[in-house]
Amino acid sequence: MIPKNNLIDRCGRNTLRIAGVSIGLLLLLVLLVQTTPARAQTQISRTVHNLTPTGPGSFRVGEAAGLCVFCHTPHNANPTRALWNRELPGVTYKLYESSTLQAQLNQPTGSSRLCLSCHDGVLAMGNLRVAPPDSHFSLGPLTGKAALGTDLSDDHPVSFVYDSALALRRGQLKDPAGLPQTIRLDDTGQLQCTTCHNPHDDRNPKFLRIDNRFGALCTTCHSPRYWSEATHAKSSATWNGTGTNPWPAGAFPTVAENACLNCHRPHSAGHPARLLARSVEPANCTACHNGSVASKSIEAEFLKPFHHPIENNQWTHDPKEEPALMPRHVACADCHNPHAATNTTATAPTASGRQRGVPGVSIGGNRVAEVSFQYEVCLKCHGMKEPTTSGIVRLDSTRNIRLKIDPNNPSYHPITAPGKSTTILGLEPPYTAASMIYCTNCHNNDEWTVAGTRPNGPHGSRFEPILERQYQANDPSTESIQTYALCYKCHNRNFLINDQARTFLHEKHVREERAPCAACHDPHGSRQKPHLINFMLRDRTGKTVVSPSRNLGRLEYLSLGLGRGQCYLQCHGKNHEPETYPD
Repeated sequence: MIPKNNLIDRCGRNTLRIAGVSIGLLLLLVLLVQTTPARAQTQISRTVHNLTPTGPGSFRVGEAAGLCVFCHTPHNANPTRALWNRELPGVTYKLYESSTLQAQLNQPTGSSRLCLSCHDGVLAMGNLRVAPPDSHFSLGPLTGKAALGTDLSDDHPVSFVYDSALALRRGQLKDPAGLPQTIRLDDTGQLQCTTCHNPHDDRNPKFLRIDNRFGALCTTCHSPRYWSEATHAKSSATWNGTGTNPWPAGAFPTVAENACLNCHRPHSAGHPARLLARSVEPANCTACHNGSVASKSIEAEFLKPFHHPIENNQWTHDPKEEPALMPRHVACADCHNPHAATNTTATAPTASGRQRGVPGVSIGGNRVAEVSFQYEVCLKCHGMKEPTTSGIVRLDSTRNIRLKIDPNNPSYHPITAPGKSTTILGLEPPYTAASMIYCTNCHNNDEWTVAGTRPNGPHGSRFEPILERQYQANDPSTESIQTYALCYKCHNRNFLINDQARTFLHEKHVREERAPCAACHDPHGSRQKPHLINFMLRDRTGKTVVSPSRNLGRLEYLSLGLGRGQCYLQCHGKNHEPETYPD
């Protein structure tokens, strides 16, 4: 039997020992409970979400108040999740829309709905469910850029289920199973405002969960094909200070660092669909490609008399468009994919890096998801339908370029395949009978040179129709090295004019009679005759050039073998019925 005093003493010591452990655990719990809110409170206190008189923002109350009370309350919260202390306005929001959208959007739910109780700018920010005793807050609705309004069509969509099925269906999205812990979907698997923003922590600008330098936040979910290799993802170019700053406030100094923000805005975008930064479609490219960031000005090319009319039919282009059905238009994105384009060069007919990732049309008239050849980009617009604009009228009346450059034709310029005439002579070096060329060998900037400062490509020219050099097609035309500079780029002038081939009297027709090259030759190709023969009936002015022969009423060219042929026609008042070449 243990003595009473010893029992008391032993129990007391045990009690003290147990109490010591309990006190230690209690202190630890108190520290954990206090430290976490204290850390969060310290972070929030330095942010614009601190609406107390000590807050750094322009929206704050004039009287002392608790830091958390503007969002949270321990009693009478609605909803109880997050112990929310603000009324939720009964509004219906206009949601994001896009032809490429695959997610099923809902009216904002969860944390997004809570964020919008301030950020839609509808209710006063001082309108709390449970206000502190004796408080008289007069804080009105949020204004400025942070107020998104009730039209959310120009904001990144929220409150949709982001799952593996969506990533597979949409394409170029990462499987959410691999998202880092810092990027959070809510308990229902929905993407919300809080997926990207942490309202308690502004260590990154705009409360972003991770630093978005180099598009790190955007590419957590988005995975554009070829992006890691693209020029826009790697360029060290900076704004040179001329004109308007192309980037939003707080942007990084280089193209690569700004990444997605070069062209897109996650909130209050200039053009809602695909969240493009600017409301004028071409400006999304020319904001940088006007010489202020990119070294060469593309914008200036579109001021030339002959150019691709990107200023017309804006916002008609669509990533999912079908070339055979799409309305007539042209946009930068028809020829360039900003997520994929590089400066990688190539040789004809292979598409260069500038056309990487662009859809097009094959020579057979089928849509291709990504072009392999440059001409497939051009045929998307110039190979599916007859043009609606006026132009040269020929014996074979089609103006569909795809039909003219078909390698099954008797003759064509070597764009899709080496030319049919393996014995052709008089070509300027380095061209040979086996050479192939790009569409842009002829259709290009008239001021471009290899070592110059003007950009390459068919954006604009002084010469119709967007030609690199002069090509006079009206009848009559006085022959000179300037008049037919485009032809003489590849075909030696002396060889032709001095009839060194001993086949056709070019000197008589082109120099003496002032017949343009275009009177006989269709520069893209001929579906009926060799040597690109497709007689011009009327030039661009509407003047009759070639007509049927006077007596027989024939209008045709007959090949009599290598270097020989006959013409039945009337031209420049001369009746050919027939005229045989060479004489």
